[in-house]
Amino acid sequence: MNAAAGADLALADEPMLDLVFALSGSRLPRDYGLSLWRALIDAVGWLAGEPAVGLHPVRGAATERGLLLSARAKLSLRLPERLAAQARQLQGVWLEVDGERLQLGPVNSRPLEAFPTLSAAFVATGAPDELSHQEAARELLERLGVPQRFICGRMRNLAGAAGQTSGGSVVLHQLRPEQSLRVQRLGIGPNRNLGWGLFLPHKTIHGID
Repeated sequence: MNAAAGADLALADEPMLDLVFALSGSRLPRDYGLSLWRALIDAVGWLAGEPAVGLHPVRGAATERGLLLSARAKLSLRLPERLAAQARQLQGVWLEVDGERLQLGPVNSRPLEAFPTLSAAFVATGAPDELSHQEAARELLERLGVPQRFICGRMRNLAGAAGQTSGGSVVLHQLRPEQSLRVQRLGIGPNRNLGWGLFLPHKTIHGID
């Protein structure tokens, strides 16, 4: 399967979960995904050989100086259950991300739940405009057998391993339980390790950017 189609379909039947670490630090770069992922690999090198692992977006306040982190900031990884014990060893690890020092704290596990509405903060399609992006997203979803009921947010460019890539947010709705779990396990599009194309529960389809 082409990388643009998401993770290998073998993941469709592999149990997955999210590990959620407390995150201590002041800020991250605004486009932090690649730098943060590389910092995690520096801390635990085995992550580089696990393409099924994905890094969820870190919530914070976007400013000109970067993404400011609150005292309740979290770093979340989606990964196969078989890797959970190994990944828990990240507790207490210090990360160096573009000159910023961050520390991972206590961790909790969160199983995947079959929500009917899911959202991905960024799906990379490389499309030149919004219409092309929607069509590319539709094709990616068709490969997973997911119904074509979705909304795309505004487009932007983010830095991946191969350079800047265009894409945007995608919200899926009216999913059946098995479809919801399938798309959460597989994701769509490239750079799963950066969190691109990974879906989380989204209780409302209003207000996506």
